[in-house]
Amino acid sequence: MIPAAIVAGGRGERMRPETDACPKPMLPIAGKPLLEHQLEWLKRWGVSEAFLCLGYKAEVVSDHFGDGGRWGMKLRYSVEKSPRGTAGCVRDLGDWGGEDLLVVYGDLFVAMDCRKLVEAHRASRAAATLVVWDTDHPHDSDLVRTEGAVEAGGRASAAPLGRASATEGGRITGFYRERKGEPCGTLALAAIWVVRRPLMDLVPADAPSDFGRDIFPMALERGLRLEAYATRETVEDVGTPERRARFLERWGKK
Repeated sequence: MIPAAIVAGGRGERMRPETDACPKPMLPIAGKPLLEHQLEWLKRWGVSEAFLCLGYKAEVVSDHFGDGGRWGMKLRYSVEKSPRGTAGCVRDLGDWGGEDLLVVYGDLFVAMDCRKLVEAHRASRAAATLVVWDTDHPHDSDLVRTEGAVEAGGRASAAPLGRASATEGGRITGFYRERKGEPCGTLALAAIWVVRRPLMDLVPADAPSDFGRDIFPMALERGLRLEAYATRETVEDVGTPERRARFLERWGKK
């Protein structure tokens, strides 16, 4: 399997006051930090090396996980000195030891088969393969237009925890945000993707940048292919108090 990068450097403003003393990825989910669930998920699917892109209270993370040996993984840390954005912090990793890199945001609980994602990415030869889902919060999501099998409005809905199903895909043709009074779909970026080096070459070295807002739209402008990967496996955004509470309620009922 390819290495992974977990983007986990944000201040976690929406989770305050809990994040005043603890970075958001270290908040507990079912008795252990969310980031620990992510590492266990990656290890389960064959990922043995992960880069942790950190910022706010990075020492809390590194003190807990160390070199990763307790989880059977090799962990490396990259701590930003000033905010670099979701794409900038991944660019700063430099050489990750291969052509492809799995990128995951640190506020997700994930149980999908990431090997199938990597296989689909390699088959497509796209500059990046982006997991998409049918979001229930389009007002604060990066929404996606595609051609092919994925249609905006809902064929990538989440299944109950841990249940796998078939995947669908299509070529991404554009990105947009919801605008008040204008119709929009619900197909959105799920903050998991596999990127190739030509995509990362677009990320500036001297300014913050975000994948969804900056780099992916630029890639389309430059003629790079971006592929959508829709899944009905578990990908849960727990990055706000309300979403985390809903997830924990479902977790207790599974």
